[in-house]
Amino acid sequence: MRKFYKSVSVVLVCILSLALISCSSSKNASIALVNGEKITKEEFSYFLTSVKAQIESEQGNGSPAALAEDFWETVEIDGQKVIETAKEKALEEVVKVKVARQKAVEAGVKITSAQREDINNRIGKLIASYGKDGVDAYLGQYGLNQTLFEKQLEDSFYRQNLTEQLTESVSETDAKAFFDSKVARVKHILIMTVDQQTQEPLPAETVEAAKIKADEILEKAKSGDDFDALVAEYSEDPGSQAMPDGYYLGKGFALGQQGGMVPAFETASLELAVGAVSDIVETNYGYHIIKRYENAQSEYDANADEVLQRAKNAEFDTLLDGWKNDAKIEKNEKEYNAVK
Repeated sequence: MRKFYKSVSVVLVCILSLALISCSSSKNASIALVNGEKITKEEFSYFLTSVKAQIESEQGNGSPAALAEDFWETVEIDGQKVIETAKEKALEEVVKVKVARQKAVEAGVKITSAQREDINNRIGKLIASYGKDGVDAYLGQYGLNQTLFEKQLEDSFYRQNLTEQLTESVSETDAKAFFDSKVARVKHILIMTVDQQTQEPLPAETVEAAKIKADEILEKAKSGDDFDALVAEYSEDPGSQAMPDGYYLGKGFALGQQGGMVPAFETASLELAVGAVSDIVETNYGYHIIKRYENAQSEYDANADEVLQRAKNAEFDTLLDGWKNDAKIEKNEKEYNAVK
């Protein structure tokens, strides 16, 4: 099921995006103030580029080109135009970055010499590839320039170092508790509604037949038929064979994998009790029937370092959410509304 992992890294999604943000006023105009510190239109546009790329990938089954030309202005999510949803998410992300850096500075956190060298090396490689005058042109297609790119790298290291400082007390015992309570082991049956190769939607009659088939399989699963046998017989997810012990996933991640699962699948999985079977869960890939299994100690042992870091990240995210909620945020409605 690797093909419907979603990205969890705003920076990485942005680097992969080819979207451009149109700005009607100066790139240094203030979108908002966070505890008195300005979020420039340039910074906000960078985060919006990233969020839009993530949404396009999810809504287009990994193929943004499949979306309608007027997608951003006509499609709605929970009664709101998708562009407004993207802008809200982008603002939330950039506020978190600002607050994390502010807290890092307050705590005396610094970027190490090795990290500074890493930043310089990354910029040096870009200059070597595109020339000093060509770096901004290259980065511009991703909503960046050299100065902003360097700042994003700095922000990442500030957050990393602050996380390590504030979560030193998170122990292996805490990590095991996190694994037991926040990580779900699931298997699923997928009946696809898109072509496996092109990711294009299947004909309407095929989709209708897929739903009927999924309902029939669900009835068998709810009646107590062996779920592993049903997976082997019916699932159209190649990952079901590649990962016979199931997926281990938490909020925003899949253990041992890059990224996480699409939101509907993740939410349904984490809400299940051990041994329970979900109702039909529909995603852009098709109809899923999910069962949650008890976590295996061997999986924890094999991924202990990652689980410990996930537990630290979760504790830090809780702190960050609190800081964000307490922050004084003053939005410049005129400039914010002008960004598309």
